[in-house]
Amino acid sequence: MLTSTGVASRGIGSDAGYRVATNYDAVRWTVDAPMPGSLADPTRAILGPVRDALLFWGAPLFAFLAVELWLGGWALAAPHDTAAIALKGMFAVIAVTTWAHLIAVVPRAYGNRTVFAAHRGKLTVAPIALIATLFLSPLALVAAGVLAVFWDIYHSAMQNFGFARIYDMKAGNPPEVLRRTDLRLNTLLYVGPLAAGAALATHLQSFAKFDKTALSTLASLPGVLAGYNDGIRAVAVLAYAVVLGWAIVDYRRAMRAGYRLPAHKLATLVATGTVSIIAWGFTPPIVALAVINLYHAVQYFALVWVKEGGRMTHAAGGRQSRAMLYFWGGSILFGLAYAAAMTGSVRVFLAPFIACSLLHFWYDSFIWSVARKHV
Repeated sequence: MLTSTGVASRGIGSDAGYRVATNYDAVRWTVDAPMPGSLADPTRAILGPVRDALLFWGAPLFAFLAVELWLGGWALAAPHDTAAIALKGMFAVIAVTTWAHLIAVVPRAYGNRTVFAAHRGKLTVAPIALIATLFLSPLALVAAGVLAVFWDIYHSAMQNFGFARIYDMKAGNPPEVLRRTDLRLNTLLYVGPLAAGAALATHLQSFAKFDKTALSTLASLPGVLAGYNDGIRAVAVLAYAVVLGWAIVDYRRAMRAGYRLPAHKLATLVATGTVSIIAWGFTPPIVALAVINLYHAVQYFALVWVKEGGRMTHAAGGRQSRAMLYFWGGSILFGLAYAAAMTGSVRVFLAPFIACSLLHFWYDSFIWSVARKHV
């Protein structure tokens, strides 16, 4: 998941140092505002029109269709037992892929000398301190596991935000214009439907891990909040409507001042928003999680490869096939190890993997930057 897998103008999921022109009539463009182009325009795409449609802006739609077709196909074409095995296999593959993408940040954070030099302390001291803390404190391990569940929500929303900002950059739009609007919009496109549907209760169940710890009272939180489901749903729907309307007003004002909405950015917002509503609002939580995690991981793997694939290939002696084997093979092995730790009986073995989850979310908040052309 880029992050809270997202790429921000100054950092994934980070609003630090943000300055926005609130009066769009006063905006002064340093370049001629470009036309929005079309989805077939290769100069506006990251990898090219077709690959962007498959791996970036169109990934949510393809992930949703793939999961639904797999579920529906096996349900119709196979006996109950066979279909059940196939469905479990699909969820297992997506789970391993999701855990695998967490380690995919390593080539970007540690293999890119520019990035590593800029964040040396964060990339060396913090991992050691975090892993040591989780090994030594059972309560910290539980708290970190719960934090990972909810940070992942924000991280996933920020990855969508990041792609929107990348497409703005590709179109030549100034990095600060509409940034805060996009931050609000992409957060609510993801969080709003989740909070309004059954998936919220599934996420809240993570608090049950606090049972038999010093913070055991937190384990009762899901039951307490269950009595407020209708109110939470109403607030989520209202917030969604307000933020969407607010964004429309902001975009209209910006466009009157010369902003041109890139077709790829619009496609990203529409595809992500549509899939978010359908998946979180109208499918079982496990299916929604499979869809969201699948497209999030695909987008992240593709972005890391397009930015760091050349360095990885050079490190592998110029052999791209070897570099791809190391990158994807190593990531999948990590995902399998994460799965084994999750299903194991010794909780302490989870410490390095939970730490990796948190570090992945955190690293993505500063190792990518649209403003500094680090994407």
